[in-house]
Amino acid sequence: MSDAPESIVAIDIGTNKISVLIGRVLAADRIEVVGMAYAPNKGMSKGVVKNLEKVISAIKTAVAAAEDMADCRVHTAWVAIPSPELLSNNASGRTPVMNGTIGTTEIVRTLEMAKSAHLRPEHYLINAVPLGVEIDQQADWVDYPINMSAGQIVGHYHLMMVPIMAMQNLDKALKGAGIGVERMVVSSLATSEAALLKNEREFGVCLIDIGAGTTNIAVYLEDRLILSHTIQRGGESVTRDIASILQTSMEQAESLKLRHGCVDRTSIKADQMIQIPGIGTAPGMMVSRMELADIIIARYEEILEQVRQLLADSGALNVLQHGIVLSGEAAQIEGIVAMARRIFGVQVHLGNHPTGVDCAEERRAQLRRPMYATASGLLLYSQSELQRFNDSATAEEGGKEVLDVVLSPWRWLINKLKNLV
Repeated sequence: MSDAPESIVAIDIGTNKISVLIGRVLAADRIEVVGMAYAPNKGMSKGVVKNLEKVISAIKTAVAAAEDMADCRVHTAWVAIPSPELLSNNASGRTPVMNGTIGTTEIVRTLEMAKSAHLRPEHYLINAVPLGVEIDQQADWVDYPINMSAGQIVGHYHLMMVPIMAMQNLDKALKGAGIGVERMVVSSLATSEAALLKNEREFGVCLIDIGAGTTNIAVYLEDRLILSHTIQRGGESVTRDIASILQTSMEQAESLKLRHGCVDRTSIKADQMIQIPGIGTAPGMMVSRMELADIIIARYEEILEQVRQLLADSGALNVLQHGIVLSGEAAQIEGIVAMARRIFGVQVHLGNHPTGVDCAEERRAQLRRPMYATASGLLLYSQSELQRFNDSATAEEGGKEVLDVVLSPWRWLINKLKNLV
């Protein structure tokens, strides 16, 4: 038997880029990245596939470059997907316990009960995040109740659903690139694994992941996901605003945003000017950096205000003892932390790269770039899910196949969801 570390592959499908990490699993919380690459994705807009062939090409390009670095070939992967039309609900299912001992049958029945009132025929249940099991109306929920004694249980879940058509198109893109899917995961779950510390999730924290096409929100309390949502605006919206108002191309607008963008007026000198190139033969012009900042600030304020309203309406804003964590490439803009503190009235900081994912020193700076945050988190998420699977499966003889229904509803429901009301 080979003692070589197990390999794991993470693919993050983003609106503007595909990121790939190939890792060796040294331990559940220690993964060595041996291959990494990304490729521009020109086939999506706001998290939705618009050109299937371009998405396939981007996946192939990124995977091939990562394979070359790792000197291996990728056949299957864990995949983080965008969720622009995410529907999510906290749901519960109650069931009596046969013979007084909790088994996998009861756990599966609670999930069936929980999802029955929320699933729609046009949506897939991509992730059913277990929140805990309530035993005989006890206040404290249990994570692993198999073989415990009870008269009845209530299983609590955070259900995350995406449109069937969106899933089918992403599945076609991966198959077209020759990649089998180990598991599909909503990207905010993977990013949370990378950007949030356990004590932050325990005492109340909100992750705001600002990507190119979407902004993902995930709120944790007592180490449980209590709220998730997606806003169909992100860094791409800012770029479009710049291009429209300053009458320049998207490429030039993106360059202006990255080189001179700022959302803190106090850090900009009044006489600071920027050269704006013209389109084609049109002459360029000079604008103040303050004018550019005003364009950018308006869109960021809109996005963050929409998040604040969501948190306020749900009551989640009142439980954020550890405040807000910002992640995503569009969250790297100058002044974003101060702006978020002003809007939310809580502590705010940028997410850090997870210590459990590392690589050779000469590549470490590259791995810690924001474009690899979600893929890094996905590597860790894969191990935590497999660990939970193994812990639960060994608790009851023969329970592994049934528990896969709870931990991986995608595999089990893919052929049934179209018929569910």
